[in-house]
Amino acid sequence: MSGLTLLLKQHDEIAELMTGIEKLLAGNVTDSVAKELALKINTMAGKLKMHLMSEDKHLYPQLMNSDAPGLRNTARQFYTEMGRLSEVFAGYVQNYNVPAKILKDTAAFKADTKKVFEAVRNRIGREDTKLYPLIND
Repeated sequence: MSGLTLLLKQHDEIAELMTGIEKLLAGNVTDSVAKELALKINTMAGKLKMHLMSEDKHLYPQLMNSDAPGLRNTARQFYTEMGRLSEVFAGYVQNYNVPAKILKDTAAFKADTKKVFEAVRNRIGREDTKLYPLIND
């Protein structure tokens, strides 16, 4: 599996986890739902942490040194605009990594989830449609 294929597969896995969390949030957040949410959040945290580390520490620096100006400039722009996502997501996980934290304020949890997932989807979508296709050029 090529590096790009692996990154795309990880995007799909992360998107699937977000969808699962959102489905759980559509109903009442009971104790059992909060346990499932915490498990999914922690699973997603592991996948996203490894994915973002791979991109931010390896892929983006390599692309920002590319000889292809379009690729180099797009990578720089994306890195500047989206480089803090790891920190934002880590804060989200710290706030909601156990059921008790989720149940403490479910309205805040839902609002934070919506905001963080929007940022993750934005990055994934832009990489899939605008950055990754440039790598094949």
